Amino acid sequence: MEEERARLITSEETSYGGVVMFNASADQGSVHVQVPEKEERHLANGPTPQNPGRHRRKFTLMSLATMNFAACMCYAIPAPFFPGEAQSRGVSDTAVGLVFGAYAFFCMVTGPLFGKYINVIGAKFMLVAGMFVAGTCSVLFGMLDYMEGDVFLAFCFLIRGLEAVGVSACYTASFAIMAKEFPDNVATVLGTLEIFTGAGMMIGPPVGGALYSLGGYKVPFLVVGGFMLVCAVFMPMILPKQAVSEETASLVALLKVPSTYVSSLAIMTCAAVYAFLEPTLQPYLNLKFDMTEAQVGLIFLLSVGLYTLSAPLWGWLTDKGVFPRLLMVLGLLFTAASYLLIGPSPLLESIFVEGNDLWVVLVGLGLSGVSLGAALVPTFPELLKSAREAGLQEDSLATYGLVSGVYNCMYSLGEFIGPTLGGFLDDQYHFPIASTATAGFGGVVVIGMSFFYFYENRRKKSQSSCSDARSSH
Repeated sequence: MEEERARLITSEETSYGGVVMFNASADQGSVHVQVPEKEERHLANGPTPQNPGRHRRKFTLMSLATMNFAACMCYAIPAPFFPGEAQSRGVSDTAVGLVFGAYAFFCMVTGPLFGKYINVIGAKFMLVAGMFVAGTCSVLFGMLDYMEGDVFLAFCFLIRGLEAVGVSACYTASFAIMAKEFPDNVATVLGTLEIFTGAGMMIGPPVGGALYSLGGYKVPFLVVGGFMLVCAVFMPMILPKQAVSEETASLVALLKVPSTYVSSLAIMTCAAVYAFLEPTLQPYLNLKFDMTEAQVGLIFLLSVGLYTLSAPLWGWLTDKGVFPRLLMVLGLLFTAASYLLIGPSPLLESIFVEGNDLWVVLVGLGLSGVSLGAALVPTFPELLKSAREAGLQEDSLATYGLVSGVYNCMYSLGEFIGPTLGGFLDDQYHFPIASTATAGFGGVVVIGMSFFYFYENRRKKSQSSCSDARSSH
C-alpha cells in the first residue's frame, strides 16, 4: 500500500538538461519537485547554452568598463595644463578651482534626479545619451582656445557644466546596472571597474599633457572627446538591454537610516581630498620643481596607478566581509596622513622633512592612492546595506538607481568642495598650508566615523543582549 501511495515519476526536462523527480502523495494531493543539486548550481553559475546570463554579465562588465575609462579620460585630461592655460588668459587660481568645481556641482545636482527616474528613462538609454553629451562637450571645450578673459571663463563654466550632466547620467546608470547584474559581488565588481576608472584617470593627465605639448590647447579635447563619441556609437551594440518599469524607491526612507549619512560623508571626503589636487598640484610642482606639463601628468599617474592596482583587492576583501567599516576608517586615516607629506606640511618640515625634497611629495601621493581605495570602495556596499535597513525593495533597479544617485551626488559634492576650497586656500596661504588643512579635514572625519561605528556596535550588542534575555524567559 505504501508503495502505491508514494510513487516516483521521472521525466526529461529539456529546459534544465537534467532529470526532475516528482513525489506525488495520494492523501495530501501535493506534488514535490526536486531538481538535482548539481543542476541547480549549474543553472546559477555555469557557462551553459541554457544559461545566457554569464555572457550577459560579460558584455555588461565590458560596457561599463569602457564607459568608465572614456568618461575618466574626458575628466582628467585638463589637469596638467588647464590651470596654467587659464592663468595666462587672466583667470585667477580661485576661478580655476571653481571651473573644476562646477563640473562636480552639476553632477551633484543631477545625480539624485537621474537616480529617481532611471526606471522611467531606462538605464541603457541614460548611459548612452550621457556619453554622447559628454563627448560633444569635450570637443566644444577645445574650441575655447579662440577665447580670452571673461568670455573664456563664462564658456568654461557653461560647457563644463553640460559635460558634467552627461557624465552624471553615465555614472548613475552604470552603478545601478552594476548592482542589478552583480548583486552578490558588488564591491568586487566595483573594484574591477575602478581599474578602468583609474586607467582613464592615469592615462588622461599624461596624454593630455603630451597632446598639449604637441598641438596646443584644443588638441587634447578633440582627441579624447572624439574617442568618447566613438565609444557612444558602439555602446548600444555591446550593452545588453535593461528592463524599464514604473517602480520607484523612497529617498526619505533611505535618509532615515543614520549609517547613510556616515557612508555619504566618507564618499564626500574621499572625493574632496583627491580633487583638491586638480587645480593646485600642477602650479605648485611647476613653481617648486620647474616641471613641465608632461612631467606633471606623470606625477598624477603615480597616485591614480596605485589606486587602480589596489582597488580590486579592497573590493574582494569587502565582499568577503573583512571589516569593511574598519577599511573605510583606516583608509581615510592614512589618506589624511599622506596629505601631510604631499605639502609637505610645515608641521613636518620643522621636524624632519626638507621642503624641497620631491621624494616626500611622491611618497605622499603613492600612499594616498593606496589608502583612498580602502576608504572609498566599501562605501557603495555600505549604502546598499543602509537601503536594506530602510526596507527598500531588494534586487530592484529603482533601489539601485536611488543608491547610485546618492553615491554620485556625494562624490560630486566632494569634487566640488575639494577644488573650490583648494584653489582658495592655495591663493591665500599657498600649497603646503592648503595640503595641511586638507589632512586636518580628513582627520576630523575619521574621528567622527570612529565614534559613530563604536556607538552603533554598542547599541546593537545591547539590543542583542536584551533579545536573548527576553527569549530565555
